[in-house]
Amino acid sequence: MTRRQQRKCYCDTMAVNRAYHYDGYVPVMHVSRLLDKYIEAFQTGKSLTKKSGLALGGMVPNLLRSPNAISYADVLATLKKVRQEFSDKELHVFGIGGTATLHLAALLGMDSVDSSGWRNRAARGIIQLPGSGDRMIAKFGSWRGRVPSREERKVLEKCQCPACEQDGLAGLKKDGLAGFCNRATHNLFILLEEAKWIDNHLQDKTYKRAYKKRLNNSAYLRLIEMALAIRET
Repeated sequence: MTRRQQRKCYCDTMAVNRAYHYDGYVPVMHVSRLLDKYIEAFQTGKSLTKKSGLALGGMVPNLLRSPNAISYADVLATLKKVRQEFSDKELHVFGIGGTATLHLAALLGMDSVDSSGWRNRAARGIIQLPGSGDRMIAKFGSWRGRVPSREERKVLEKCQCPACEQDGLAGLKKDGLAGFCNRATHNLFILLEEAKWIDNHLQDKTYKRAYKKRLNNSAYLRLIEMALAIRET
């Protein structure tokens, strides 16, 4: 978004935050160049300071390098700053639906995440692999992507998700509703297993020596290294 559009987004977002300050509504701020304004508004607004949690939006266009996106370094610095400024609150992040971006959220202390990416990928014939990202398993329309290697197919053949245990690799390649359901089930299972892997290694303090082997094919490896450095400062 342009600077002007970001200001309008800020005003619209804060108007909704203030209007729905009661009950279980969770206020939202966006990862943008107006972060300091959001933080000030949240820290000075009487109704907002009482909230036990807040949510962060705007991750997807920045991570996907949309026009006028802030740098990766600034995205990570934003997450760290919000975590520091609101250490007493639960932080939720929208748009974290990849096996690699889960690592970023965990390393920077986010409490929860969500995304519809796992089902959107399924509709496009895309499946996710542990630590390795997206692979094109079925071709639909104009969607293109990296196909699984021979080694990755062996990983898929051993997958223990409900869809793969029932229909195997062939089930992931199906078209229609059956294929979509298989891929969606597989993708969600992989995300949950990745989150479990991350949590276990962070708790055991073994993450730093294990993540490179887990993510050595990830385009986000550099970002995860940056997040680790930020976490340790």
